[in-house]
Amino acid sequence: MVVPYVDAHCHVTTSMKADHNEFSTLPETPSVQCVMSNNSYDWQRVKTLPRQDTNTKIGFGVHPWYSHLYYLGEKDNKPAKEPHYNSVLQGPNAEELGHIISRLPEPINLHEYIRTEFSATNCDCIGEIGLDKLFRLPENGFYQGDDRAPLSRVKVSMNHQAQVFTEMCNLAAANSLPVSIHCVKSPNLVFELSKQHLLPHPGVNLCLHSFTGSVETLTDSWLKTFPKERFFLSLSSYINFKNDDTAAKLLQTLPKHCILTETDFTWDTADAKHIIHELDLILSRVATQHNLKSSDEAKKLVCDNFQRFMPKSFRL
Repeated sequence: MVVPYVDAHCHVTTSMKADHNEFSTLPETPSVQCVMSNNSYDWQRVKTLPRQDTNTKIGFGVHPWYSHLYYLGEKDNKPAKEPHYNSVLQGPNAEELGHIISRLPEPINLHEYIRTEFSATNCDCIGEIGLDKLFRLPENGFYQGDDRAPLSRVKVSMNHQAQVFTEMCNLAAANSLPVSIHCVKSPNLVFELSKQHLLPHPGVNLCLHSFTGSVETLTDSWLKTFPKERFFLSLSSYINFKNDDTAAKLLQTLPKHCILTETDFTWDTADAKHIIHELDLILSRVATQHNLKSSDEAKKLVCDNFQRFMPKSFRL
């Protein structure tokens, strides 16, 4: 059997337009990829991706960049648009905050969204979910891959991000599904919430995608607390290998049975050769740092790890 490339974390473009690019394939190159959903817009595409006799896996998630689009509570108690966004967004002044709110859609009930759109039989993982302390909303209200806008100074409150993240962790726990986690400048809170809501459930595996935290956080918190068979890191070239010394230190610290590869690309816009090039870069570094014979051996290692990450749904 030819060992496939693994892209453990990729996307489609978030767009409000009706026409979309086709999802990329890697011609004559075996691959398995997990396409994450960030919001209700990209989910409409992700959930329709062909999965019969393919190695496309799908994730159901609410990314922290889009968490403000959702409200918690009962559907019948839907808050008005402005009070909701005023309660979950933080801005330097009322004028800038009001401008953002005027561009935003009506908020969505998170529980209703999960009830109507999520199915454990049609989803392979929960993701992308997480926390992001740095992200600022674009002036058009939320990040859209085909409608770029300058960044504002408005942020989503960490309290609201944490509430949405907790709900998605509970969904993973209730359905024994793996999770793919985004964490930027909030390592302690992500770790504590994961320890509280994911660790007690042995059926839930956890992957930190494009990990940017310190090696000390990795060793003193994650690797010390989560069983080695349940903990993974998916590495991307453009995030994890910007600095050679930092990348080497991370790979030397990370046990090889925890390693996954990813691009974090939108596969409807990325060139197939670029996808393979990025994955090859990671595999060559993994092979070098872990004294493997070749990149092919690293590819086999990653493929085996990915099967352990999502054992219920993996079929080659």
